[in-house]
Amino acid sequence: MKLPPASLRLKLTLGYALVFILASVLGAVLIYLVASTQLTRSLDATLEETAAVALGNIEREAGALRFAAGLNVRSELALELLNARGQVTAQAGGHEHLTPGLPRPGFQTVEDWRVYSVPLEGGGWLRVMRPTDLLSGLLETLARVLVGAALLMIVLSCLGGYLLADRALKPIDQVALAAASIARRGAYRERVPVAPGGDELTRLSTTVNAMLGSLEGTIEQEKQFARMAAHELRTPLTTLAGRVELLLDRPRDGDAYRAGLLQLQERIGALRALSEGLLSLARTDAPPTLEPVELAGTVLAVAEDLRPEFRAAGKTLHLDVEEGWAQAEPEGVRQATVNLLQNALKYGGPQVTLRVRPGELSVADDGPGPAREDWPRLLRPLERGPGVQGLAGSGLGLAVVAALARRWGAELRPEWAQPGFTVTLHFPGVNG
Repeated sequence: MKLPPASLRLKLTLGYALVFILASVLGAVLIYLVASTQLTRSLDATLEETAAVALGNIEREAGALRFAAGLNVRSELALELLNARGQVTAQAGGHEHLTPGLPRPGFQTVEDWRVYSVPLEGGGWLRVMRPTDLLSGLLETLARVLVGAALLMIVLSCLGGYLLADRALKPIDQVALAAASIARRGAYRERVPVAPGGDELTRLSTTVNAMLGSLEGTIEQEKQFARMAAHELRTPLTTLAGRVELLLDRPRDGDAYRAGLLQLQERIGALRALSEGLLSLARTDAPPTLEPVELAGTVLAVAEDLRPEFRAAGKTLHLDVEEGWAQAEPEGVRQATVNLLQNALKYGGPQVTLRVRPGELSVADDGPGPAREDWPRLLRPLERGPGVQGLAGSGLGLAVVAALARRWGAELRPEWAQPGFTVTLHFPGVNG
């Protein structure tokens, strides 16, 4: 059976507790080892001092070793003199019989006694002993205290870990609850509370608010775009409905029907152009797939397609094309070129020049161009300049070019001259 995922609070609590437990256990073991070592060294130092005193109070009588009568020995200590065969020949202080045998020089623990053995000149041994029961008792008491302290630290670490995790996650809970409430109610104008302190949680809440701000801007822009599109579509649809009603109002001859149908065809063409412009603008929201695009070949094909329209309008299209490459999308470059040339055809002067340089595409004409203050507005969808309402157009041409430029990381630059107006699309990352 699959267990439910543990909450972040539980994970953090266990993490804090584990760190405290490891620290407590390691600290207790270290304290115990240090205390044991120090107590053993203190006991060994006592044995060494006693042995030094005893060495000065050893006498030989008839070849046998014995302690001087004036040697005073503490009751918890035991001194022995052994011959070369390891047999006890004299004792002082407490009496304790260890396992017979030759001792080893230095310190050792034998049968609950701490033993210090010193070889004597001329043969024999001096052995100083002290029971380890006091040392064992102290270490046992210390172990109990350390185990109790470690258990207390484990309990406190679990409690403290939970409190720390709860305090750390409380601002995240507030952000999550506020974000969930905003998503549930669709209140994208609201913001989550910003956590104080300037730490990672502050950056998280600030980032969420920035995301909500961007989302609000996108939604408002789409709502405004939808309102403008509905407004732009209402007029031609109303005109179409009126024309159809007029044609159906009473019987007419063939020429009248033909004239009416031609008018309907013109309106339908305008609607098709508007819908295609809206679709082109909508496609600019998709993730870009950039690739090297050969600008010269793309714009020359567009120029050949539009040249009949320029002739019909009595305008001249000049080409000044060099080999050039850009990181973009082939269909997008074609669309941008079509839009710029059609704008120049509708609103520009009689002489139009299409120019291509490495990383640049520009369309220039000898007309005055739009007013400088109107340029930012003309880059928005369905916006048209003053005095051009009588000309066919949807107000989407420049908006689509500007959207494509943002999509590619390119820059759309206007330039006014005396006379003349130029729009240049400058691409980053030129190749070739």
